[in-house]
Amino acid sequence: MSDEDRVVNWFEENYIGLFFGVIVGLVILFSYKSFLSSVNQTQLDLSRQYDLAIERYQDGSKNEILNFSKTHMQENSDNIYTSLANLYSAKIMYDDNNIEESYVFLNHVIANSPDKEIADLAKYRKVKLLIEEKKYDIAYTLIGEDPDNYQHIELKGDIYYLQNKRNDAIKEYNKVLTYSITPNERKNIKAKINFMK
Repeated sequence: MSDEDRVVNWFEENYIGLFFGVIVGLVILFSYKSFLSSVNQTQLDLSRQYDLAIERYQDGSKNEILNFSKTHMQENSDNIYTSLANLYSAKIMYDDNNIEESYVFLNHVIANSPDKEIADLAKYRKVKLLIEEKKYDIAYTLIGEDPDNYQHIELKGDIYYLQNKRNDAIKEYNKVLTYSITPNERKNIKAKINFMK
């Protein structure tokens, strides 16, 4: 039997399996493409809704951004637009003197944001609120023993300063100076250190 005959025989014996394999492969391929299209469409829709809510916020209306946050905290909790909207909503609640509700939005960002920098920003803002409320122990716990963000290290120094632990505060501020920070930030940190000497 020649090679051509063996190939023909093999196809005759396996054509049904090949046919179903091709069909299954095509179904998987088109299902995956459909899934990606759906994800992209959802992201596009969220982007448009977020942009409109921000436009209304800049025009003086708070309701749209608050509604966006509340809706998507459940439906799209780990979406970047939900995190960004929650930062705005936390600010709105703070400006309205509703600190507890501000914490709700910030906690959601900290727990769900896929972007570390946005989560760090939410943590920074929450710690600032905790310091303002003189909840130093909770603020310290949130920052952690060894933060890797210079802004969090500065806040740790601020907490030490407010607790009259000047040497610890200076130590933290000196750590901040080892980071690449702006000249203005460097000037402010040095002013804090000089004030305590």
